[in-house]
Amino acid sequence: MTTCNRCLFTSDFAHIHDDGECEYCKLHNALEQSANPAKLPNIVKRVRAKGRGKRYDCLIGISGGMDSSTLLYWAVNQGLRPLVIHFDNHWNAPQAKHNMNALIQKLGVDAQVHYVDDQEYKGVCRAFLAAGLPDADIPNDIAMTKIMYEVAERHGIKYILNGHDFRTEGSTPKGWTYMDAKYIESVYEWFTGEKLTNFPLFTFWDQIRCAIKGIKQVRPFHYMMPDKRSALDAEMISYIGWQSYGGKHCENVYTEFVGSYLLPVKFGIDKRIVYLSARVRSGVITRAQAEKEMAMRSDFDFTKLGSDADRISQLIMSDIQPRENFARYNFKRYKFLIWIMAKMKVVPWTFYVKYAK
Repeated sequence: MTTCNRCLFTSDFAHIHDDGECEYCKLHNALEQSANPAKLPNIVKRVRAKGRGKRYDCLIGISGGMDSSTLLYWAVNQGLRPLVIHFDNHWNAPQAKHNMNALIQKLGVDAQVHYVDDQEYKGVCRAFLAAGLPDADIPNDIAMTKIMYEVAERHGIKYILNGHDFRTEGSTPKGWTYMDAKYIESVYEWFTGEKLTNFPLFTFWDQIRCAIKGIKQVRPFHYMMPDKRSALDAEMISYIGWQSYGGKHCENVYTEFVGSYLLPVKFGIDKRIVYLSARVRSGVITRAQAEKEMAMRSDFDFTKLGSDADRISQLIMSDIQPRENFARYNFKRYKFLIWIMAKMKVVPWTFYVKYAK
């Protein structure tokens, strides 16, 4: 096994090039070249222009986490008029609820909370646990994406702002995570013998329809250097009386369970290496600092799962299955189409690179 000479990634899950850098360091370099901070003011102008004469000029989904909270704070201070939505899957940490409520009230923005059928949602989550698949928290992302695009379409909003920051979050190795609507339907049907009826699935054809309608995703933090981003985080924290919920993505208890326990214990996947490696590439921390943090044990308190703890504990004892056992889209078949969609910013460029290229 070879380790990248720049970040912490190793050859068992990332290709190492002849110069010693991994494929994700190369992807980071490409994103750095395309994400010039000087472009951000013009992006803001385009968002405003598309929203002229409308109540909202953009849509932002929030979770109560640092990234989406700082994004909303930044957008309002840029003079944008976002419609804010939150997908409540019934697993919000109390601190995340405080953060969302404080932001919405202090910024004076319109907000919507969306729910799905709780039993069906739990059925989808249990299906992925029982199937022995590492994508246990992906249904939440698919549902949130579907809801965001539906709401944007309903209100004539052309821009969805996304809080991802490649300089501090990186890109997850393609073998570690996978998502598509057909895959979720297949896993659910395998587990329950029934078809999904109410779950908000964002299909490949939904993506194409939204591309035709001109709805785009923009990631403003891609155009901010780490020092600027850190200053914004600090401003937002002070502004709302931020409450910390723990580590990365722990604003949602179920996501915390997947990232802090299920993935490292059952699948040998520790996503901290993704975030830490991104920060090493960006010069935010040193490699030695990242290695020291990786050496610390990741724990999860099962009592946070409440009455679901016993059932989840039983389900995660299942055998691991390959994704190939379930129906999925063949994104490589639509390589050129996805390339166009990535260029149009309907899907992230990293999605094209990892799943279609």
